[in-house]
Amino acid sequence: MIFPVLEIESVVQVNDKTRLDATKSFVTPDEASISLVEIQPSAGDAFIDVTQNKYLDWQYSTDGAAITVVVRITTDGAPTTFSKTLTVKSVADDKLFSTDAELISYEPDLLNYVRAGRSSFLDVHRTSQQRILKVLDENGFWNKDKSTITLDEILTIDDFVDWSKFMTLRLIFEGLSNATDDIFHEKALRYKNMEAEARDRARFRIDTDKDGEQEEEEDISFRTIEFEKI
Repeated sequence: MIFPVLEIESVVQVNDKTRLDATKSFVTPDEASISLVEIQPSAGDAFIDVTQNKYLDWQYSTDGAAITVVVRITTDGAPTTFSKTLTVKSVADDKLFSTDAELISYEPDLLNYVRAGRSSFLDVHRTSQQRILKVLDENGFWNKDKSTITLDEILTIDDFVDWSKFMTLRLIFEGLSNATDDIFHEKALRYKNMEAEARDRARFRIDTDKDGEQEEEEDISFRTIEFEKI
């Protein structure tokens, strides 16, 4: 039997490099060897021969939801296909709280550590964004109707930049560290402290009544706001 395996990111940003990875595809011992591996980045694209590396580095020029990526594996008979979907977001819709440029001002050589198949750390910035929203929720910062704060209620990202960039730096160096006494571990600890300081000193302007406007009483802070638990 033929078992196509396709590993992709679930969300990418327009014009951000991403890897469509079929390297873990395999066949059972009773099957002929794989002779052709092809990947179709989206329904509007042709299949591209990736037999040599079994992956395709790609970037999408337009945004869209549920874009279907297909891998097609051929041995000595009819090919077998497998597909997954991903979402491509515009910069505005992605609404990341920080950028690589803000990281490089602290770590000029940081882009040397971008993982294979990518050209940026936007995936890590996105992880920071989701973790920040989770921290707000876990600490009882909710909308006035007690619903969870989402990106729709954040009218400006300026208040989140420092928290996000230091969290992103921490996550990057935690991922690079392989010992408690290496330089990456030390950097991760340093940025963890800076992250906590940035979080605690900031005031976050959030449209908690969901009316599309920012009122002064909608500012929240980890230091000064008394929040109500359900």
